[in-house]
Amino acid sequence: MTTPYDIPAKELIEGIAKKLEKDTNIEIPKENIYSKTGVNRENSPSNKDWWYIRCAAILRKVYLNNNIGVERMREEFGGKKNCGVKRSKARAGSGTIARRAFQQLEKAGYVLKIKGRGRMLSPKGRSFIDNTSKEVMKQVKGYYPGLEKY
Repeated sequence: MTTPYDIPAKELIEGIAKKLEKDTNIEIPKENIYSKTGVNRENSPSNKDWWYIRCAAILRKVYLNNNIGVERMREEFGGKKNCGVKRSKARAGSGTIARRAFQQLEKAGYVLKIKGRGRMLSPKGRSFIDNTSKEVMKQVKGYYPGLEKY
């Protein structure tokens, strides 16, 4: 059985994002259209489908970590802030983006909220990612020579 561990992350995230675009519960909130994804960024995202890509990446991270909260997700999507002459500092990503993405994924039925423990995948979300990884594996096999054994 093909799992997300067997596929390169970029291809899997793109495959999940394409499927999430068709879901009516997942859409960019009007408050986040022009927002930056963290204090370490200078501009807002230039890709018009960035919300679906972020939601797909969050789904993949929840799959890999079993359960994860908003604060940990902020750390995952953070980066170095350029402080000019001073040394760069690690900064967390946007909390509103992570929170709203989790809320939309809950509404779609892919993620469940556990009080005090963060979020975890629902059975629907797990099967969604497994089926998507199987579809992506069929497309990717020719590009990556080590994937023939799957």
